[in-house]
Amino acid sequence: MYKYDTGKVTRYNQSGQLTQTIQNDTTGRGLYREPRYITENNNGDVVVSVTWSGAVVVTERGGRHRFSYKGHPSGSRLWPFGICTDALSHILVCDWGTNTVQMINKDGQFLSHLLTKSQEMGVPCSLSYDVNTHRLWVGSLDNKVCVYRYITRQDALTDEHRPRPDEDLMSISTPAV
Repeated sequence: MYKYDTGKVTRYNQSGQLTQTIQNDTTGRGLYREPRYITENNNGDVVVSVTWSGAVVVTERGGRHRFSYKGHPSGSRLWPFGICTDALSHILVCDWGTNTVQMINKDGQFLSHLLTKSQEMGVPCSLSYDVNTHRLWVGSLDNKVCVYRYITRQDALTDEHRPRPDEDLMSISTPAV
């Protein structure tokens, strides 16, 4: 039976045995209402896009709620969908409300918009980060897949990324089949 107002994250070991359930915060309130996408960050945090609540909900490995990111600027409405993390533990999220991909740090602070309405992409809805090539793959509702590079190998090796004002995002756009 499907209940749209509740959700939970369950972890299983390699044998298929349930090892953890994350559902509520420390006060007993549910963390997830209509969860959409999930990923695990390099530090073990569980990162979930929760569209109905308008938040990216992050819990630490043990299940304790760390923070909920609700958009930038503060107070704006976030419609999170696709989500992933990169080599530097940044959290990347597709925002249907603004047609952007937002980047926040591992502690929930907004860093930048990686993609905005002004670029060739339609509504971004799915993300994947390739740790080997440091490319971000973005799928959109208008049947396009775009590939971007915003982190260099050197950034990943030194565990830092300093955006440069004159830096261009490398982009490849391909119609999805």
